[in-house]
Amino acid sequence: MTADNATSRPVELAPDSLDPSVVETFLTEHPAFFKHRPELLMALELPHGGAGAVSLVERQVNLLRERNIEMRTRLAAMTQNAETNDALFESTRNMVLDLLDCSNAAALPGTVERSFGKYFDVEFGTQLWLQGAGECIADAPELDADRANVVAGLLKGGNAFCGIFRADEMRALFPTCQSEGSAAIAPLMRQNTLVGALAVGSSDPHRYDSSVGTLFLQHLAEVIVRLPFVRANPTL
Repeated sequence: MTADNATSRPVELAPDSLDPSVVETFLTEHPAFFKHRPELLMALELPHGGAGAVSLVERQVNLLRERNIEMRTRLAAMTQNAETNDALFESTRNMVLDLLDCSNAAALPGTVERSFGKYFDVEFGTQLWLQGAGECIADAPELDADRANVVAGLLKGGNAFCGIFRADEMRALFPTCQSEGSAAIAPLMRQNTLVGALAVGSSDPHRYDSSVGTLFLQHLAEVIVRLPFVRANPTL
């Protein structure tokens, strides 16, 4: 046996190499020895204790029960996440089909708002064309300069994100909102130029906090900038 093999294998003791009384004395002096060694406790073969005692077998059963509860909790969480993702996928699929039926840039904002409300049951949903979009997208109804500047400022980082927004920012995104709130917003990029925004929002400041993902919103934004009427008028 090599030195490496000797160190990688557990030490094997002869049956008579340990005095049972020494082990008994050690365990008596260290009653909590098994408390932090559940794996060892579960490997032991132990008889039930006497009347009025909690045996180690019962302790093993309790440990197994606790682990079973933990595994069931984790499985339930995974199942719930899977169901949520399935619902989001189905809603996204239906909205993509509606977007593909849209024939021009002027009709797109209305289509987006209706689809967000129908499939995602959001309080606010919108698609906006920023100033300059009309130069590369025919019939794109651009925002007025004030609203466009606010929205463009929110997207200066170039990435989709969620967060809490002031009342003026919420109004720029969703004109019917008259208070602060929260939103998820994604840029619409045309040849590395910001031409629009896609957003969902709520008057609840905590609805779209930083823990909410933007994957599906980004996917919808990518679909929009690849619609035929968006790609058909390249002048940039």
